[in-house]
Amino acid sequence: MATVLIVIFVVILAVPLIYLSTLKGEFIVSRSLAIGVAREQVFEKIKDFKSWPEWSPWLMHEPETRLEYSDAPNQQGGWYSWDGETVGAGRLTHLKFSDSNRIEQKIEFLRPFKSVSQVWWELEQLDDSNTLVRWNMSGSMPFLFRFMTKKIAEYVGKDYDTGLAMLRGVLEPGAEYPSFSFEGIVELPAQTALTIPFEGDLETMKTAMAEGFSKLGEFAAENQQLISGCPFTCYHEVDLQTIYFKCDMALPVKQEVTQSGFKQKHFPAGRYYKTSMKGSYQFLELAWYQAYSHLQMQKIKPQKKAASFEFYENDPNEVGHTNEIVTSIYVPVK
Repeated sequence: MATVLIVIFVVILAVPLIYLSTLKGEFIVSRSLAIGVAREQVFEKIKDFKSWPEWSPWLMHEPETRLEYSDAPNQQGGWYSWDGETVGAGRLTHLKFSDSNRIEQKIEFLRPFKSVSQVWWELEQLDDSNTLVRWNMSGSMPFLFRFMTKKIAEYVGKDYDTGLAMLRGVLEPGAEYPSFSFEGIVELPAQTALTIPFEGDLETMKTAMAEGFSKLGEFAAENQQLISGCPFTCYHEVDLQTIYFKCDMALPVKQEVTQSGFKQKHFPAGRYYKTSMKGSYQFLELAWYQAYSHLQMQKIKPQKKAASFEFYENDPNEVGHTNEIVTSIYVPVK
């Protein structure tokens, strides 16, 4: 009997190891963005590790992260290290500069797990005042973490998209870029709203939202005394595999409204984690990614079957720049 149990145990242990051995541990990530300044200016900014807290897509999650720098962090061999409760710990080192068009780096992660990857930047001068910036990374996951390889590459790609947009905001006056704030757990009060339902894919949803919120806006302009807050979208279902959405476009009202042409719904109160973004709606996908990424870092579990909300805090037509548009994201949490 003991021998049978040992054999069963060995088989159970071997199955996941065999599965992991079939997976590739290597990954490569590359993201690019055009920035409206000369190549040398971008080169100097990236070289200067002390500038990274201004646009790092990771340090914004924990601004109080402990940072240390080498004596000459903007030179070959220079480095900076981070050590935080949320963002983990590691070190990034300059390995080689090639004129002003390439920077090679080594990134060493110490927490949440140990690994070493190669990072390199390629800067292509498009014209006198525009530079194409490519941010690249290659590495491999530890054997027991190979199942995470694809996800890690996707996550790093989203972070690189975020970081490049924020870098453009630092370097290019007047450029569109997002900024995020993670505001913690809040109680969202119950609301009654006039709604327009939608179900479909992302591209169709974009058109439907433009039309739907235009109609809701017209109603709000004619019935200001009935409106109790800013418009929002309630996402009931989101399938990221098929990019399929089921949601309501909504306009909160103070009382029951009859003969409005819209369906009236009641949205119950709930417990949510609030993330705010300032910037164009084109960055909303990154905002949602960063919101969920922050929850994961904070070890806060979202309620997967509950609805999420996206509140449009001001009117894009009434701001001086898209960077002043404010959107609040509410993720339901346990």
